[in-house]
Amino acid sequence: MSYAPSLLKFLGIKLSLELLRPKEYAEQRLFKAILVQALEDAINSSSFKKDTYYKYDSHIWFVDGSEVFKDICWGAEMDPDFIRGEYLKLVDSSKIHFTKLQLSWIKYRELYRKYRNANTKEERRYIKTLIVKENLKRLGYEE
Repeated sequence: MSYAPSLLKFLGIKLSLELLRPKEYAEQRLFKAILVQALEDAINSSSFKKDTYYKYDSHIWFVDGSEVFKDICWGAEMDPDFIRGEYLKLVDSSKIHFTKLQLSWIKYRELYRKYRNANTKEERRYIKTLIVKENLKRLGYEE
C-alpha cells in the first residue's frame, strides 16, 4: 500500500511510521486502509457539504474512540489509544480544524435532522426558520 507523501508529512513521524509498517495479511491492509481513509477525510480542507460531513464523521469517530474504532485499529494491528492520541495531537496543534463554512454545514445537518424528527407542524416550521437563517448566514447575509 502506498501513501501520498503530503499525507505522511502532515501526520507526523510517529503515525507515519506506524502506517508504513509492512503488513502480512490482506485483512490488516484492509483495516489500515479504513484508518487512512478516515484520516484523509479528517484533514480535508474542502468546504463542500459532503466533504464536510465526511470530515466531521471521521473526526467524531477518532475523538469518541468507539468499539468499532478500536476493532478497526486492532484489525490493523495498531493500538487504538496511540492512534487516537496522535489524532488529538493534530487537533490540539490546529493541524486539523474546521473552517467557519464547514461549521455552518455541520449546524445545517444537525438542524435538518431535527426537522426530519419533528413531531408537529409548528416544531417543523420553527426549525425551518432556523435552517433558512443558517443558509443566509452561510451565504453572507447575516442578520
